[in-house]
Amino acid sequence: MAEDATGSRTGQDPAERGTPVSGRVMAVVLLLAVVAVGVGAFVWLDIRAPRDLPGTALTIANDPPAASGASCGTDVVPPARLLVVGDSLTLIASDGGADIAVVWPAGYAAREAAGRGGLYDATGYLVAQEGENLQERFFGSTAADGTFHVCRIARD
Repeated sequence: MAEDATGSRTGQDPAERGTPVSGRVMAVVLLLAVVAVGVGAFVWLDIRAPRDLPGTALTIANDPPAASGASCGTDVVPPARLLVVGDSLTLIASDGGADIAVVWPAGYAAREAAGRGGLYDATGYLVAQEGENLQERFFGSTAADGTFHVCRIARD
């Protein structure tokens, strides 16, 4: 095939020739990519930002952040309910038994508002309130010392 004055082959389909991408198109694509990454980062950080929780802080035990790829145990806490005792949120066996030693996942918090204790996950979602029956909602594993380490909470 012959070439025309621009050096393109004449008689060739334009789709086969390929057209160079202009600098302006590349700049727009790059700008859109930067904006998308920025929005994604903002959303990711906002989800993990501390939330303003209501009421007064209560004491609970927390595990450190789980390692990437860590598995969750399959043990389940026996029927229990949350109870505020002093300045702590405690897990009590529903059969009237003793406290259940429990360690919550990293980032969980306990608060008392309007005379009722509550357990909040790391995003500020109210997971459970004082007095609720928590049967088969907390999953994890029991340590050698008998402490139950919660790693997953089933939501209703």
